[in-house]
Amino acid sequence: MHVGPTAGEGILGRAYALPHGRASVLFVVVAGVGVSLLVSAPTTSRWRGVGKLVWRAALLLPFGLALQELDHRVAVILQDYAVLFLVAVVLVRIPDRWLLRMAAAAVPVGSVAYLLGQMRSPQVYTRQPVVFSDTPVEALHGLVFSGPYPLITWVAPFTFGIWLGRRDLRSRAVRSRLVLIGGVMAVLAWVVSAVSLAVLGEPSGSIGWTHLAADTAHSQMPLWIIGSTATAAAVLGASLLAADALPRLTRPLVVTGQVALTVYAGHLLALHVIPDDATGSSLGPALGLLVLFTVASAVFALGWMRWFRQGPLEAVMNVPWWVADHWWRREPDPTRGPPRGAGSRV
Repeated sequence: MHVGPTAGEGILGRAYALPHGRASVLFVVVAGVGVSLLVSAPTTSRWRGVGKLVWRAALLLPFGLALQELDHRVAVILQDYAVLFLVAVVLVRIPDRWLLRMAAAAVPVGSVAYLLGQMRSPQVYTRQPVVFSDTPVEALHGLVFSGPYPLITWVAPFTFGIWLGRRDLRSRAVRSRLVLIGGVMAVLAWVVSAVSLAVLGEPSGSIGWTHLAADTAHSQMPLWIIGSTATAAAVLGASLLAADALPRLTRPLVVTGQVALTVYAGHLLALHVIPDDATGSSLGPALGLLVLFTVASAVFALGWMRWFRQGPLEAVMNVPWWVADHWWRREPDPTRGPPRGAGSRV
């Protein structure tokens, strides 16, 4: 993502642009899955899980804003993750059946709320990223309502991801259903949009209710959210199946995923220094740069994870818990005797 055309011509151009508007939803679905795995780990108590979510939010908000200041022409998503992780403190306590219903209800509610905002305040709902210079009110409004990844619509795929993370993702049957159902739902959303627009007509320049039938990338409309979330489920299922079937071939991708935050920040730094013409509308240079980014990221991840358990930025996310565990698990110094007041207990 973030390299090359998003509306290419020909078969190759359209295939290259296919992830546009879907990759970011995949990121958020996987983030929801990760939250479920985080809070359900055997070594994670309820309050430890809450603390980890809050700590991540506290770090990602300023870090995302700092990365947004770079000249990379990308709407950074990390500050929106911070808001989602705070919301997750509540979501992780909700039972499965209600969690899935909430995800389903959030799709139309969020889309209609966003569309109403566009109709009433088009000068505000422009998908402009939140930056350091925004006032607290402007920043909160951008993160929740009008920014590139507003909470009112993106909470749906995130909540679905939390629900999905509670499923038995080790099961081949579950993975196969993700591929099948996700693929069918993605195609169905596209078909419904195409048929609806054929009947109603393509949306005009002015914002109106017809936009609800569109599945344009980042439109925040229902069919785009449903189709992109379904695509994310299919990609997740297919990736898990591929990782089991081809462990050696997929190993570089698995390891790169373990340092995803570091790679994300690194690619923004790279885009900051790369000339615009290398990331513009020409498919040839974009393909070369894409291969270079992918190979460099995988090589870095393989080398780093050979010596360390976590990526550099990933480790920062766990500093308080590493310090706490290290402190409480220290072996006593036998030369200093028992702690004051300590006695023998049965």
